[in-house]
Amino acid sequence: MAHDPRGPSNIEPEVFEALWRLYQRGETDLLDGGVPTPRLARELGRTRKTVYGVLQRLEAQGVVQQVHGAAPENYRARLSWAPTALLDGGEGR
Repeated sequence: MAHDPRGPSNIEPEVFEALWRLYQRGETDLLDGGVPTPRLARELGRTRKTVYGVLQRLEAQGVVQQVHGAAPENYRARLSWAPTALLDGGEGR
């Protein structure tokens, strides 16, 4: 396994905070979608695979959810992510 120069892998808070920030700013997919994994990966300078794995762990903890939306560039349906607290009755965008 390659060494990460940023230190130990305590990436969950980093990913969650980036998701929260991007979701609040409206950097989301169309049709009530969330923030797509590639967007989060670019924001954090991490691989999609790494970010996706973290999002799955956060989903298992109930703090994020996968949601359906559409990619703005081609309107294709895809899954993306949203903080659970901001969905349905949360603080909103």
